[in-house]
Amino acid sequence: MKVLTIKSSAILDLDQQTEVHHAFGMEHHTDYVFKPREAQKYSATIVVEESGPVVDMVISATEQFPDIGFVIDDLDMEKNHIERYHIMEGVVKEQLRSGWRWVK
Repeated sequence: MKVLTIKSSAILDLDQQTEVHHAFGMEHHTDYVFKPREAQKYSATIVVEESGPVVDMVISATEQFPDIGFVIDDLDMEKNHIERYHIMEGVVKEQLRSGWRWVK
């Protein structure tokens, strides 16, 4: 199983949080209940069998939100391995991997 956490780097208003949530397709994941909170960063955590398609969809959907950065943490619970993607406007700006320590 994989655990994905998607976060915005900026504080978003309620409407922006909802727009991001639907653009990323998070409403299709029934194990997560989304409740936007005023003056907060967007954050969603979901559990999926295969994270690749969801990560790809989120990366491309960030093009819709110019000047807002996002971070995806992709945790493989079976391998105790995490990948972190820093994304802005459809481009992965930085990708880190970690077991015990972050590496580029």
